[in-house]
Amino acid sequence: IIVAQEPMAMVREQDHDAETSPESAKALIYRTVLFCSMASMLLGYDVGIMAAALPNMTEDLELSITQEEVIAGSLNIVAGLCAVLAGHTADKLGRKKALGIACVVFALGAAVMASAFSFSVLFVGRIITGVGVGYGLVIAPLYLSEVAPPDKRGFLVCLFDVILNVGILEGYIVGYIVQVSVEGPGARWRTMIAIAILPPVVIIAGLFYLAESPRWLMQVGREQEAKAVLKKMIPNNDAVQDVVKEIKDVIAAETSNNYSDVLCPATKALRSALHISLGLAITQQITGSEAVIYYTPEIMEQAGITSLADQILWALPVGCAKLAGELISVPLLDTQGRRPMLLIGGFMQSVSLFFLSLSFLFEWGFASTIIFISSFMFFFEVAAPISWLMPSEVYSTGKRGKAQSIAVTLNRIVSGVIAVSFLSLSRAVTVPGTFFLFCGIAALVTAWYYFVVPETKGMTLEEITILLNRNQKGSSVGSINSVDESGYDSVVRDKGHLRDHAMDDGEIGEHEEEKGNVFTLH
Repeated sequence: IIVAQEPMAMVREQDHDAETSPESAKALIYRTVLFCSMASMLLGYDVGIMAAALPNMTEDLELSITQEEVIAGSLNIVAGLCAVLAGHTADKLGRKKALGIACVVFALGAAVMASAFSFSVLFVGRIITGVGVGYGLVIAPLYLSEVAPPDKRGFLVCLFDVILNVGILEGYIVGYIVQVSVEGPGARWRTMIAIAILPPVVIIAGLFYLAESPRWLMQVGREQEAKAVLKKMIPNNDAVQDVVKEIKDVIAAETSNNYSDVLCPATKALRSALHISLGLAITQQITGSEAVIYYTPEIMEQAGITSLADQILWALPVGCAKLAGELISVPLLDTQGRRPMLLIGGFMQSVSLFFLSLSFLFEWGFASTIIFISSFMFFFEVAAPISWLMPSEVYSTGKRGKAQSIAVTLNRIVSGVIAVSFLSLSRAVTVPGTFFLFCGIAALVTAWYYFVVPETKGMTLEEITILLNRNQKGSSVGSINSVDESGYDSVVRDKGHLRDHAMDDGEIGEHEEEKGNVFTLH
């Protein structure tokens, strides 16, 4: 597809009356999905390869436990802090250019790390790499959400998370191959890290074959370019005009695009969106999944596996289970919905962590440890994709970039804090005590999913904005789901009228009347 299609770095003049063939439209969309999703491979490979590289780094550079934790967790903390800048960059320069910047920075950081001969230089490389990861994690899901068709948005946006897990598994495989084929701990971990330079180079090459986000082009006043891109994505000129009108209506209603409008919402609709997006960002990582990946060899050692090569080898079933959970969950998002995946995933994470704790407590052996860690990772991935998808769904165009960056900031900081403290925590309260703690947290997370998170399956981004607006008065955040289930048809039917009166993100209050869970505008 890449070779056959023309590069799309610039939108050229074309016949605006000619309709794009369905095949060409699909090719463009799937190219965008492919290369944007590859951005998640940057983080995925780093997480997987660090499980193998970290013990070799510790031996080669004689790292202390604290330094080991800092190297493991610092990338995520830096990625979280830089995610805010990523949203600003994406809104100023566009999604394509910002993604290109992310790839260049990541490759630079990997090169610095691979050439480091001291903890300080390694730490600097880790910080640079974290900046690239933070940018990529914000921009790629944002970009995907703005080009994906509504009925396929869940699958296409969450493919981002699928590729992340492919990257983790790739990291495990590469780590094992290097571990058994390269002599010396120094040469091993440098080889593992240097390979990370390749994915961003491929992504940068692919960007020349992608179109800029039409929603962003409309946001910055480049309407003709936006229409030209939409014509390439939608094989129907009438449908293109409808989409243009929808985007215009939402943009016209935006009164401000500052971070304060996201963090200090003035309306019920924006408060609901903030609660949902930040809550999902925190709950995805607070059960400790990424720390388990980083420290898989140490956990395997606690379970009785002494050889580092064997510890990395037995991490492969964990990576496969993690990917399998994602592959099962993602296709169901646009058919079964977001909420069922969250509830099943959250509950079964708690169950798996409970039995994992018992496995360590009663010394059931490494086989049971691997089974329960794999189960935990499988069900984590059943729920995890929604945390990337929904923040890009519940905000309208002008606020989406900043909201996504704030969500990623929290997500990465939570992950980094847990990774930085995991080894110390497991020594303070024991390994089974640590997993009992995560088990209780997972149970609380499941309850939050049940009472708070709405269903957004099959709705356009503009319709989700309208849904949150209609929920402004008389309903708690937790009942958004009931509004969606009982009132979706009404929302869609009335959306044209709502745009005239309610697209200021929430000011529809004076004339509402509560009828059960549906709020009808007179």
